[in-house]
Amino acid sequence: MTEENEGRGGRWGLFLLALFVGLPLLALCGLTVLGPPSPETMVFTFAVTAMVVGGLMAPWSPRLAWGARLGFVALFLVVVWRVFSADAGRTVRAYTVDAGSPALASGRLLDTIVPERDVAIGGTLFLQAMGQMGPPEPGLLDALRDGYARMRLDQGPVPSSTVSTFVMGQTPEDHTVFRVAPADRFNPPEAVVLFLHGSMGNITVACWQVAQAANPVGLDVICPSTDWRAEWEGEEGQAIVQAALARLRSENVRRVYLAGLSRGGIGISRMARDLDVEGIILISGASSRARPKRVPTLVLQGRRDPRTPPAPARQYARAVGATYREHPEAGHWMLLSHHEWFESELRRWLAYREGLGDVHGSGAAEAPTGDN
Repeated sequence: MTEENEGRGGRWGLFLLALFVGLPLLALCGLTVLGPPSPETMVFTFAVTAMVVGGLMAPWSPRLAWGARLGFVALFLVVVWRVFSADAGRTVRAYTVDAGSPALASGRLLDTIVPERDVAIGGTLFLQAMGQMGPPEPGLLDALRDGYARMRLDQGPVPSSTVSTFVMGQTPEDHTVFRVAPADRFNPPEAVVLFLHGSMGNITVACWQVAQAANPVGLDVICPSTDWRAEWEGEEGQAIVQAALARLRSENVRRVYLAGLSRGGIGISRMARDLDVEGIILISGASSRARPKRVPTLVLQGRRDPRTPPAPARQYARAVGATYREHPEAGHWMLLSHHEWFESELRRWLAYREGLGDVHGSGAAEAPTGDN
C-alpha cells in the first residue's frame, strides 16, 4: 500500500510538472512551429509534448507516466546540448550585468537554451496574423531566414535573450549583454560599437549583423539589453547606456560609436546631447523630436521603410551634417534584407573614422560625403 501511494505521489508530481512547466513550454513550441522549426526545435517540441501528455494523464495511467519521464529525459538532454553548444559560439558571447559587481558576469542560463531563429520567425508570423506588426514589409520573413542561416553557418548555435526579456525582464541592475569580437583579437580593443536594439528585444542576429561590418575594422560590438519596448530615452534605458559607457571607459576604450536600430536609433536621436561618444550611427530610425549632437554621424535608411519613414532620418542628417545613405529598395529591416549594402556602408564609415585604409584592399579610405 505504501509503495502504491508513493508511486501515485510521484505521478501527481509529474502532473504538476506538466501543468506548470510543460504547458508554458508547449505554448512556446506552438509559436516556433510556425517557422517551420529547425531540427533541434522539433526534437524539443516532441520531448515537451510527451512530457505534457504523459504528465497530465500520469495520475490515472502508470504507462503514460513513463512517457512523461522519457519526455523529461529527452528535454533535459536537449537543454544540456543547447547550453554547451550555445556557450561555445565562435565570437558571440553573452554576459550579465550584476549591480553588485563592476565586471560582467556569466550569461543567464535561459539565454543559452532558446533557439532564437524559431522564436523570431514564429513570433513574426503570429504578430502579422494578429495585425500587430504595423504595415506589412515584403520579404521580411525571407530576410530573417537568410540572416539566421548566415549566422548559424558563421557561429553555430548562439545565445539569445529573446525569451528571458519577457520572462525575467531587463533592468539596469540585471540585464543581458552580448559581445561580438573579431576572431583574431588578442588585445583589449581601443574602439567599440555600442549597439542599442529595437522593440521586441535584443535579438542576437542584429548584433551579429552589425559585427560583420565592425569586426573587420577591428572593433568589438557590445549589445546591452533593455525591456521589449526599447525605450532607451527613458530613465532605465539611459541608465543602461550610461553604465555601459562608464564600463567601457574603465576598460580603457578610447572611442565609442553609439549605434541604434529602429527604436534604438530613435532613442539615440532623442538623448544624443547627453552622451559622451565619438560617433553616432542611426539605422532605420530617427525621431522627429530629436535633440541632435554634432559628432561624426552615419544615418542608414530604407526608402520603403513602412515603420520608420525616411523623413525624420533625413531631417536629423541635415541638422548635424551627417553622412546619409538611403537604399531605394530597402524597408525597415534593411540591415538583413540588404545586408551586403549595409555592411559596405557601415564598414566604410567606420574605417574612415578609425583612419584605416580600405579593409578590402589597399589605399586610404575615402571620406564619406557630408560627414562632419
